[in-house]
Amino acid sequence: MTTQRLDQLSARQKDCLRLFYANYGAKEIAARLNISPNTVNQHLLDARRLLGVSRSMEAARLLVTHEGNNRVAPEQIGIAPSAEPGDGLRATTPDLSATVVRNRYPFGFLHRIGLIVAIAFGAVALAGGLLVGAEAITQIFRAEQVDISDYPYRQ
Repeated sequence: MTTQRLDQLSARQKDCLRLFYANYGAKEIAARLNISPNTVNQHLLDARRLLGVSRSMEAARLLVTHEGNNRVAPEQIGIAPSAEPGDGLRATTPDLSATVVRNRYPFGFLHRIGLIVAIAFGAVALAGGLLVGAEAITQIFRAEQVDISDYPYRQ
């Protein structure tokens, strides 16, 4: 049943799903296909509805698996083939940027390490704050001589 639904996808929806699978954002897909980002989002939404899935990446995986293409890099979309001089065969110029898997977040190595360290310090500070808060509540209960070890609470 999914195969029939995949065959019902339009060519533009398939192009959007392939590029989405390659970690391109809506604006980048729009720039590559010369359409607006809203149109890209609408194509992705229509494809999700047609395939009955909740996430665009899931729809993209279904398409790529159906096509027998398990590559992470997209196909060459929007590149017109050119003829070689003296040869009757049509050849395409390889687009090396299409074979490179792009990361959605353009952070360098040091930037990533800095973020990891900042998150670790934040987690330690949060844990320390929770411990200080628990100790403060304990001190308040001791000062008021409240014992909450039994129900009903003893005074």
